[in-house]
Amino acid sequence: MPFALMRFPRLVQKEIMENLDPFEIFDLSECSKRALSVARLKNMKEFMLEITVRSKEIQICGPDFKSVGFTFKKSRFKDSVRYLPSENPDKDFPELLEKILNVFGISQIQNFYSSDKNFKLFASISEILIQRKCEIGLMYFSVEKVEEEQLNHILNNLIVSNYLRFHTDFQFSPNFNYKPIKFPNLLSIEYSFWFGLDQLFSAVRSCLKVQITNSSLKIKDLNEFLEKWKAGEIQNRTAFAVSIYSDNFIGDEPVLGMELPIMGTRNWEISHGVISAKVRYGRLIKNVNGEKAVIELVYDRFLFLAST
Repeated sequence: MPFALMRFPRLVQKEIMENLDPFEIFDLSECSKRALSVARLKNMKEFMLEITVRSKEIQICGPDFKSVGFTFKKSRFKDSVRYLPSENPDKDFPELLEKILNVFGISQIQNFYSSDKNFKLFASISEILIQRKCEIGLMYFSVEKVEEEQLNHILNNLIVSNYLRFHTDFQFSPNFNYKPIKFPNLLSIEYSFWFGLDQLFSAVRSCLKVQITNSSLKIKDLNEFLEKWKAGEIQNRTAFAVSIYSDNFIGDEPVLGMELPIMGTRNWEISHGVISAKVRYGRLIKNVNGEKAVIELVYDRFLFLAST
């Protein structure tokens, strides 16, 4: 506690502490009561951050599951999260994040949840994470209105390692082109009319599991993908499970010479740690390298499981 405060009675000390600027809790040389939980976490070796744009909340998690949180939005459900009153939370939220990153030296972000409406705030926080080269474990992206050029820049430069769930009702233009340096281990994209064959080839080279809904892909695209896989032309493939849902699969065009639906009696399951996928009915195929895969195509659903 600052020496100057020790001269006041306890009640006066408490009043002074309560009237301090909320951001002063990160000046750890001033070890106020409100900084104690932060200071304890600061002495730990590892930290994880959870950032939620919707509730304007930042949660600092230690390796022993101890955590301290800060938010600019009042919540009656989270007593452990400290409410920080602010006249301009959209401005103060990025500043608070910068302070936390400076104090803790964090580069690992456990979860990053966007907001469905506040794209501007999401973009400002994303730029901080890009500039600091932070690695994001799980990113949940949900928006209603976006600036496509800026979003392209953000998604192509954010480092998302484990899981990206891309959920949005916004209809992207045909010019939207998401081509990150590396896709995360798990990729789930809803309303993915913009996700084409080029993105699929890129995804299967860096993802373990890909799930695409409302795709624009057609049977002729599946044929091109499968023919390249059979010929061994998809190099450095990591994906073992590809699941695509599209109304464009309805039709009589054959897939690898097989008429729809592609059915069978073989059960096929591959597990990689906690990641697993299963095709109950499918047709077994092989490529020139002797690798095996099973495909299932029933009207609007394409499943592809292959050994890596």
